[in-house]
Amino acid sequence: MLGSFITRGDPALRGPVFGQFRLKPNVIGLGRDGPVLCCSGLIERVSGRMMLPKGIVENAVVTARRLLPGRKAYRATVPAISAYALLYACRSAGITHIGYREILTAYSDAGHRIGGAQLLRIGIESSISLPQSSLEDLVRAAVRRLRANEKVIERLDQAKFDVQAYFARLFELAKEIAARSSAMGGFNPRTVAAGSVYLANLSIGPKKMVRQKEAAETLGMSEYTIREFCIRARKQIEVGVQRSWPATAATTRSKTSP
Repeated sequence: MLGSFITRGDPALRGPVFGQFRLKPNVIGLGRDGPVLCCSGLIERVSGRMMLPKGIVENAVVTARRLLPGRKAYRATVPAISAYALLYACRSAGITHIGYREILTAYSDAGHRIGGAQLLRIGIESSISLPQSSLEDLVRAAVRRLRANEKVIERLDQAKFDVQAYFARLFELAKEIAARSSAMGGFNPRTVAAGSVYLANLSIGPKKMVRQKEAAETLGMSEYTIREFCIRARKQIEVGVQRSWPATAATTRSKTSP
């Protein structure tokens, strides 16, 4: 019965005020296990919005339990802890298309404003650092996002490019450029990957099928950052316009016709 959980005017209880009554903390999840329950609930809700698998949720909850005891030292809120734990779980599972921007946007949509600086501070001051994705994985993630871009697909169709062949060639060229430009220094791996995809795109067709802004958005980078990378990469490494075009859809059909 609800009455068994309500007391009148007891100053020892620190539950939230409800009229002239106070609810006991253990009833609403704000007692000793309150932060854990709150963190787990946020992870489950945001994961549901992002359609992440159950294994990611379980990993994130375990990570959050490890981080919560030190949240005062990190100067981080419970939502920030849950966001970092979810990002850590995604990185650990090799889900490279979900980064800081996607996590922060998902939490903002859920009504929680978290700054990227909070997540960076948790990573620096805690003993749980984010796993680093390989350059190849980041290039693959960028190409996959472009593959899902309707505007890019529309341009390829108008140019009569074989879509599958185009993206296969884009991935191979971008990997080569990323490997050569990774030693330049001054750019993080996500910038190198997104910038390499854009440079590879310039080498494939008579005109670029991918815009600089679209390449930047694949991994949550700014267009200006990608532009700076491309300027330096062109000066320090050889990025020739190979004009290695994939077969067009029309050409593919003619080869397979009897």
